[in-house]
Amino acid sequence: MPTPSPDSIRTAFRLRFGEDPTVVVRAPGRVNLIGEHTDYSGLPVLPIAIDRALLIAAGPGPEGMVEAASGAFEGDAALDRQHPNAGVSAPWHRYLAGALTEITAAAPGTGARILVDGDLPGEGGLSSSSALTCGLLEALNHAWAAGLDREAIVQRAIVAERHVGVETGGMDQEVIVFAEAGTALRIDFDPPARRAVPLPPGLALVVAYSGEAAPKGTSARDSYNERVVGARIAAAMLADSVGLDIGAPPRLCEVADVDVVDILVDELPERMSPQEAAHGAGVELERLVQLTADRFDTRTKVPVKRLARHILAEAVRVDEAEAALRANDLAAFGRLLNESHNSLREDFRCSTPALDRICAAMRKAGAFGARLTGAGFGGFAVAACAPASVAAVIAAAEAATGGPAFEVRASGGLSLL
Repeated sequence: MPTPSPDSIRTAFRLRFGEDPTVVVRAPGRVNLIGEHTDYSGLPVLPIAIDRALLIAAGPGPEGMVEAASGAFEGDAALDRQHPNAGVSAPWHRYLAGALTEITAAAPGTGARILVDGDLPGEGGLSSSSALTCGLLEALNHAWAAGLDREAIVQRAIVAERHVGVETGGMDQEVIVFAEAGTALRIDFDPPARRAVPLPPGLALVVAYSGEAAPKGTSARDSYNERVVGARIAAAMLADSVGLDIGAPPRLCEVADVDVVDILVDELPERMSPQEAAHGAGVELERLVQLTADRFDTRTKVPVKRLARHILAEAVRVDEAEAALRANDLAAFGRLLNESHNSLREDFRCSTPALDRICAAMRKAGAFGARLTGAGFGGFAVAACAPASVAAVIAAAEAATGGPAFEVRASGGLSLL
């Protein structure tokens, strides 16, 4: 898709709504370099914001109503601010409704017109949904003078997306808001901390589409939430085995530093229901199954051992990947990407044959390493390579699955234009 400019979206807004917008926001996509499915367990991640983004223009609208159109997503919206979910008629409207739900208390009693455009692929795992949610919140924050700071935007964006039904962590929102150009963002969640990790000049990053949309419907939502609950069960069982009291919901970060955790993980059950775990570990059942927009079936048996094995090992790989980047050891960084993908395929089981194929093709074409990026089940893979290898890696990826594939650069985060 063509890359829109601030001037072009202002012009499109004026043609659509008959007046100029009062604010234009750029919200970038993200590529997670490593640290997949660790954030909701309170363990670290290492993503970048990228140079593909959504632009959101906003201005005044009819009292109590939000009218929205998009060149990036299909279907116009007309949502009542007090009952936003009642007007949802297209998938992207759910994120608009979630953003409205989270900002209404901070800025009551007014309306808006919104136009969304951009060159960020949707449904591919480059976090178009989080870019949309963060961008909408920031645009409305300024249009309605709500006075929310960037930390508040992140926290409200996390909850807004959970209203859609997926119990995600906070990685996407934090990197979209706080990223710095030319760097990855190391994000820790317990205790909360962020630091920029400069990317070496000899490192290029290619993302390649598997040919399969990263699904966000019922089956994918259930698969994702099943893994969230499985990780909670693992945390509760591990804590019980060493006599630790942990929080609600239980998170693996609270047991990650136990000396014998690797041995204890091997003793976890392969599958277990929340009901069985609550009884066995002596924890309240609600701590295991409560989700923001739903409640997980307490009788469903979910994977436990292999999820914990991936998440705890992946957190260690984040530390090692940061060290490799700081040392400009790109061979080591590539090996860690490969190890991460293997773990996501074998233990976490969120890869697909197409993602496996595209990663193998990019490695064979000269990449240091490659892995799926995002939640998996389809979408994009990322490869680390030397600048001289970019063209060959892109060509191999496109030959493997039909593309698209393209180089991405580490971008700054959420900004007013």
